[in-house]
Amino acid sequence: MRKALALIMAGLLLLSGAAAAAEDFLLGVEPEVTDITPAARSEYEADHEGCYWCTPMDLSDEAAVWKMLTAPMTVVNADMMKQTVCYAEPDENSEAVGMITGSSQGVHVLEELKDGWTKIETYSTSFHDSKVKNFNGFVTGYIRSDKLKTVKVNQKYGIIIDKLTQRLYFYMDGHLETSLAVSTGLYNSKQPYNESRSGEYIIIYTKTGALIDGNMHCDYALRFNAADYLHEVPYILQNGEKNYKGYESKLGSRASHGCIRVQMKKNAQGYNMRELSKLIKNRKDKNCVKLVVWEDYQGRQVKIPEDDTPLYYNPNKGTYYHAVANCASVKKKFLPLKAFTFGELEDEGFRKLTACPYCQPTPRRAVLEEINQVHMESSPGDVMSYWPH
Repeated sequence: MRKALALIMAGLLLLSGAAAAAEDFLLGVEPEVTDITPAARSEYEADHEGCYWCTPMDLSDEAAVWKMLTAPMTVVNADMMKQTVCYAEPDENSEAVGMITGSSQGVHVLEELKDGWTKIETYSTSFHDSKVKNFNGFVTGYIRSDKLKTVKVNQKYGIIIDKLTQRLYFYMDGHLETSLAVSTGLYNSKQPYNESRSGEYIIIYTKTGALIDGNMHCDYALRFNAADYLHEVPYILQNGEKNYKGYESKLGSRASHGCIRVQMKKNAQGYNMRELSKLIKNRKDKNCVKLVVWEDYQGRQVKIPEDDTPLYYNPNKGTYYHAVANCASVKKKFLPLKAFTFGELEDEGFRKLTACPYCQPTPRRAVLEEINQVHMESSPGDVMSYWPH
């Protein structure tokens, strides 16, 4: 199952479609409407208004999403580079069930006890060297009340990372502004900690700028979870030239070591990681920008486009199909591209076209159906179901 799943998730590369002319095609591919929330595994039926944990992972309700992205958060009052233990009982001698990153990671407050403890739930953000080895597991436990504080967040911007579509959704002033292709973490049996941790975070700008690991460079890095960053897709420096090919081709599928890689190329609306980083750094409301990560739980699905959804191609020996009529990868003399529809994609004349790696249109129906089938049977980000712990 894991090998088959890896192949299917690689097909998500095609899911990262840039914006097209029609507003309903802005996302390239969307998650289906759902009532599944980030707290789907909770044993408690909390109904907190505007709460990340209680808000369905549903882009169609823009007002609810925006309310969630701008709502205050409860965090551990500790340095961002330190983690706090979450206990199974209100007792430090009880079992340690998870780890929580200080300052930037949100927790869901369920109950404040009279003895100085608070019952919370969250995703454990354990790293390879953490005291508790619980990688992205959803946990319910206790933490001392005096370690918690409530923080306000930025009221102009908000970011959703969706593991299901491998997309970043950028909200501005209450509306979905654009979406970008990403790669979240890809774990294996030896490195279960590579899975990007789901949950609610704030981007604490620490002037990192770039991450450099040997010859691999990741520009425009913004820290949101101890050692996890939102950053541009990596490149290798070769003879003074930036080579993105080895990493850029994996956008739209799990590929990182836990960080969230974002496309370098500008989409049809002029956004990429560089532009996103500039907006966040230069924001006027200096409260930190909220970033939430949606888990691709079993039961979540992606939408299959209507047959009349527009696609584009170059009839003059073009080999790609495109999301936009004026794809920047095509020479100007061939623009605008000729329109056809999603429903015609399997017809003679279009069957051999491959998805443009630049504007990244919706994948073919069979790929989408296979992704949906995987998510009917499993939760791909559920590390703890596969890790022999």
